[in-house]
Amino acid sequence: MERPTGSHAVGFREHFTVYSHKKLAAGFTLVELLVVIAIIGILIGMLLPAVQSAREVARASHCANNLKQLGVALSTYESATERFPPGIGATVWQSGKDTSSATNQAAAVPLYGFFAWTYSLHMLLPQLEESAYYDALHGPLFRMKGFHAMTLTSATSLYAGVNGVPIASLLCPSDAQQPSCWKPMNTTILPMQDGAVRLAKSNYLGVFSGTSVADGLFVTGSNCFVNGSTGYAEVPVSPLPPRKASDRRALFGYGTGTPLQAVKDGASNTMAFAEYLKGTSERDGRGAFWFNDAGMQMLHATNRPNSSADDILNPARGNPTNATDKLNDWGCVGTNSGVSSNNMPALNLPCKGGSATGGATGSDTFASPRSRHRGGVYALFCDGHVQLVSDSIESNTSSPYGTWQRLAWIDDGQQIGDW
Repeated sequence: MERPTGSHAVGFREHFTVYSHKKLAAGFTLVELLVVIAIIGILIGMLLPAVQSAREVARASHCANNLKQLGVALSTYESATERFPPGIGATVWQSGKDTSSATNQAAAVPLYGFFAWTYSLHMLLPQLEESAYYDALHGPLFRMKGFHAMTLTSATSLYAGVNGVPIASLLCPSDAQQPSCWKPMNTTILPMQDGAVRLAKSNYLGVFSGTSVADGLFVTGSNCFVNGSTGYAEVPVSPLPPRKASDRRALFGYGTGTPLQAVKDGASNTMAFAEYLKGTSERDGRGAFWFNDAGMQMLHATNRPNSSADDILNPARGNPTNATDKLNDWGCVGTNSGVSSNNMPALNLPCKGGSATGGATGSDTFASPRSRHRGGVYALFCDGHVQLVSDSIESNTSSPYGTWQRLAWIDDGQQIGDW
């Protein structure tokens, strides 16, 4: 096409320039802009779940790796001592008695081998490269009375090395929204000021014998729970009681660690540790491995993983109708005292209080494994391997038991089968 010349050329240039400026000045129309925004929104909506999923995969992998490192520590301990560590150092349930003066607590000698707060995780700290934490607890003898028997001065002094110090290798990143330490309240049960000691929590707890604290003691009658009116159990219990038809022994018990040879069902078929959730506040005792309570030191394979059924937790730690005690509800108070704020089914934390009668308070309690992972919980087995156990695994606490219970018990005489 021949370009215009002369006056016609000037008119063409002016017309083209004006047209171009109009298009540039107009930019996007409102409809076009809304379409672009909608497309961007759709793309973000498509990508966000994938990003979140990838992040959870990474968190879950980190969580499983923590358990693998715990498995290495467990194996190292077993190789050195020819036994796994005891679940609870003392030979009795919930005893803090000692043979020395209460004023000399730093060197207090426990009456029953160890103080009852001494737990398998405490004994494994050196193998987890937490020697400073271990030394601060006066390991390996742990001759330091439980914080519940201390004055404020002695508590802050003796726990200075662990006060407010979390243990990263015991925390699952998927449960990151929860606190990493436990802060007991000042009451007659725990005589210290608010926040005097903040103790580490763990997402990994040991699997204990039986389907409840009482069942795991493998003895009958009130004598296994009570010494006068103290509420402490001070009758030693056997860590490996005689076989019986309803044998429900797990790896962890009291006083003496289990030898590998006693794991008759096979190390690859027997769980040692499993995941649990740490609650939603520093008051909530779940995951705080400093008391011989269900959900604090003990897990039981009573309910299948992530069950909607309640964990039965110690009811004696506070009364929600009392302003002071409400802050000290580290278990799950009984319905007679009101509903515990720790009962949160929507967050996979359903609970209710157990029996609050007599010196056996809390003996009917249990907590079963829970996690933030989709579809199951990670478990560490006695041979050191880590596996995600499905929420839908067969579960039955009556003989011949479900697959879930058979994985928890070391010598139940039942075949595991496929799972």
